[in-house]
Amino acid sequence: MRILLDNMSHMLRGIVTNIVASDPQCEIVAAPSGPNTLSGRISAARADVVILAAANSSSESDQIFAVLSEHPTASVIAIASGGNQAFLYDLRPHITLIGELSPSALLSAIKLARPLVWQKADAD
Repeated sequence: MRILLDNMSHMLRGIVTNIVASDPQCEIVAAPSGPNTLSGRISAARADVVILAAANSSSESDQIFAVLSEHPTASVIAIASGGNQAFLYDLRPHITLIGELSPSALLSAIKLARPLVWQKADAD
């Protein structure tokens, strides 16, 4: 599963990186320099799951759902500012509360996310 880390502090990025790296089925991917929108970074990195720091605003949910409408098979995990809770967003008709954030809870949330299937364009 391809994981894109976005919009988080250096310290949070290090913690999440260590947690994700502990699972051999997960690969942290980086978007090539250039895309300046979250949607562009997801496309460039071909990410299945995006993990980001939550801004705790109503516009954030709107932005996440807009991104999901462009990438319907991707999932977004938003980690609360205190780092103790996270939320899983996907295009199911609900948001899943992850609850207290721990390494095992984060890995479980990643596994709940549906992997994005990328099809190679036909080379004709």
